[in-house]
Amino acid sequence: MKLKQLNNRERALAGIILLVIVLSGYGLLRFEPRLENIQRLEQQKEATLNRLAKMDIPTQPQEGIDEIKRELEDQQKALDAIRESAVQIEQQLAPVDSQELKVKISELARDSGIRIRVNEALRPQPLKNNNRRGNDDNEIIPPVTTGWITRMSPGSMFQRPLQRLEVDGSYLALRRFIHGLDELPYQVTVIRLNIEKLEISPFRGSSQMLKTEMILAL
Repeated sequence: MKLKQLNNRERALAGIILLVIVLSGYGLLRFEPRLENIQRLEQQKEATLNRLAKMDIPTQPQEGIDEIKRELEDQQKALDAIRESAVQIEQQLAPVDSQELKVKISELARDSGIRIRVNEALRPQPLKNNNRRGNDDNEIIPPVTTGWITRMSPGSMFQRPLQRLEVDGSYLALRRFIHGLDELPYQVTVIRLNIEKLEISPFRGSSQMLKTEMILAL
C-alpha cells in the first residue's frame, strides 16, 4: 500500500509509530552505556560493603591511654634530670681563658713538689661541619673513637680550653698533683698522660724522677 492511498488519520498514526521507533532506538543507544556503568558501580559498592563487613576494626588502642601518658611523663622527667645535670656541670667549669684557674694549677704544682717545664695552651685544629644541609655554625658531636682532644676541639659540642704541661717530679709528687686537681674550685680533667723516666739516675735513697706530659681540659 502506498502512502498516497492512506487518509490523513492513517498517515498521522504511521508518523507517530515511526517517531516512537526512532526515539526508542536513540534512547537505547544513548542510555545503554550509562546503564552498564550504573550496574558496575553497584557491584563495586557491594564488594566494598562486603570488605568493610569483614574488617576487624579495634574498638580501642592496643595500649591504654593512661599507660602512654605515664610513659610520656617518665620521659619528660628524665629529660628534666638531664637538663639539670647539664646546668650543674656547666657551673663547675671555669670561664673560657680563666687566668685564675691557670694560676691555681701552677700553685698546685709547686705545692705538690713538681717542676713545670712547659705550660702552654693547646690549640687543635677546628672541626669542620661536612653536613651540606646543616649550617656551618652548628656544633659537631664527634664519635667516641676520635679521642678526647678531637672531641674537645673548637667546633665540637664538648669544646673546652686545653692546656699542655710538661713537668718533672717523683711518682708521689705527680700523684699529689693529679689528685689535687679535683680540689680546685673549677673542674679540671686530665685527658692525656705520658710518663717517661728521666735519663738522670736518682741519688741513693731518692725517688726516681719522671718526665710527664699531660693535657688538661679546663
